[in-house]
Amino acid sequence: MSLELKVKKFINSEHIGEYQPILLRELPEAKPRRIKRAEAESAPIEAAPGEASPAAPAQSEPERETANIHYVEAGEGEPLILIHTVGQSLYTWRNVFDRLSSHYRVYALDLLGHGYSSRPETFGYTVDDYAWSIGAFMDAKGIDSAHIMAFSMGWAYAARFAIEHPERVGKLVLLSPGGVSADMPLPIRMIDSPILGLVASFMLSYRTVNSILDDAVFDLTNITPEVVEQYYAPIADSQSRRAIRRALQYFEDEDVVSRLRALSVPTLIVQGSEDKWRDNDSVGVFHAAIGDSAFAVVRNAGHLVHEEKGDRIVAALLEFIPVVVGEL
Repeated sequence: MSLELKVKKFINSEHIGEYQPILLRELPEAKPRRIKRAEAESAPIEAAPGEASPAAPAQSEPERETANIHYVEAGEGEPLILIHTVGQSLYTWRNVFDRLSSHYRVYALDLLGHGYSSRPETFGYTVDDYAWSIGAFMDAKGIDSAHIMAFSMGWAYAARFAIEHPERVGKLVLLSPGGVSADMPLPIRMIDSPILGLVASFMLSYRTVNSILDDAVFDLTNITPEVVEQYYAPIADSQSRRAIRRALQYFEDEDVVSRLRALSVPTLIVQGSEDKWRDNDSVGVFHAAIGDSAFAVVRNAGHLVHEEKGDRIVAALLEFIPVVVGEL
């Protein structure tokens, strides 16, 4: 009797998951509403000396934008939230999502401005804003606390949230953490440039994405035309590229790095041995600064360690976050 193994294809599209609306914060630099001439002419006249002052007109609350976070959710057990890096989507978790959902309640998010989530105008795209959005998603889903696994630049969003709200994070897993480095491909560094960023973002072609992905793995056979297409599809339009450009240019993690010693959440740091974008010393800084942390290196894996060695990442999580079995 033969056993047929059916593998479910994991893709990211606007139809694959669900949408969670969240109400965005008002930006500090938001401009006050302009008063129309008719309103000015009909405004109450100031009271004469000795007379009672007229009541001031009621000020309406500034309008706040609603944004939709696209996500996929599966499994039972303790909540585990997956956070990708700038320029990606939840598709990056395709090789671990199903296996992790066999042990945890897994939520893979498209960050705002990425994948098939909203590209809101009144969102700051800073580390603080993305950290806030993690909490806003948890609030909307009724999640009091969760474990979080974040990749590359997503580390700062997750760590900032964990530092500010340690009671809401069980354990933290950081894969290939860090910001834009000098070893990253030129197109990424150009988009990060305040001067060349606009032009560089519009030159982000299918071929360029393919080249970037090739540079991010150890085994090139992992990068197939389907993988490139899934990466390229959500960033092909100008609005998406604008969001990526803002997320890169507003990525400042110095404050989070300086506060790593205040991170009280147990943390696992994982890096691929063949990561061209991060060296052991730069990633080791995180391990040295975080008191309750462990550091592991996965052999024969590049920057996209979870895409190349999904089985190793799942095994590491099961050891780091033991599955809680309920009472019978």
